[in-house]
Amino acid sequence: YSKDGDTPMIPASMTKMMTAHVVFDRLERGEINLDDTFTVSENAWRKGGWATGGSTMGLKIGEQVSVEDLLRGVIVLSGNDACIVLAEGLSGSEEAFAREMTELAQSMGLTSAQFKNASGLYAEGHRISAADLAKMAQLEIAKFPEYYSYYAEPDMTWNGITQQNRNPLLGRMDGADGLKTGHLSVSGYGLTASAVRDGERRIIVIIGLPSSAARAQEAERLMRLAFTA
Repeated sequence: YSKDGDTPMIPASMTKMMTAHVVFDRLERGEINLDDTFTVSENAWRKGGWATGGSTMGLKIGEQVSVEDLLRGVIVLSGNDACIVLAEGLSGSEEAFAREMTELAQSMGLTSAQFKNASGLYAEGHRISAADLAKMAQLEIAKFPEYYSYYAEPDMTWNGITQQNRNPLLGRMDGADGLKTGHLSVSGYGLTASAVRDGERRIIVIIGLPSSAARAQEAERLMRLAFTA
């Protein structure tokens, strides 16, 4: 089922699935390891830290953080700071990393994808369709099963602060195991979600909901329909 599924839209933090995908790809090719560390820059702290009011891992300037912890910070906590640290560590700058995201997405057949940053914060021209987000999720689940389990983690603690995974289906719906929420004032509340039952997997993508409560309600309704209708 699709409603405007092929129309490029603002994905907000659902962008972070592609950020993770690039890192997973680098890991698979042996270019980096999970225990490699990157340094938190002032830029990452200023753009993605607590003071911004956005989603953050709560990193401190100068911290040395492993690739695995940064990935968990991106996936579980939706940390904008973690995205920037990974982008700078892997590609030298967030802009260069965003170009790599776009090139990889296009090579995967996600033709609507145009990424301007690694976090999903608003940027002119930063777009992808709901259909391509669903395809991205499907490819990530199939290609990187050893890393996909990060998406099902219910919470994460960093620097003494525990935050919850924002995915409203985790813990509420049997078989729900991913993926990523998104929210900006210009996009509304969104979710790319997946669940598996009796060996059958379903993926849904929604965007434009007016509140986190509405997102949770609609996501649960659509996922139930996906399995029963």
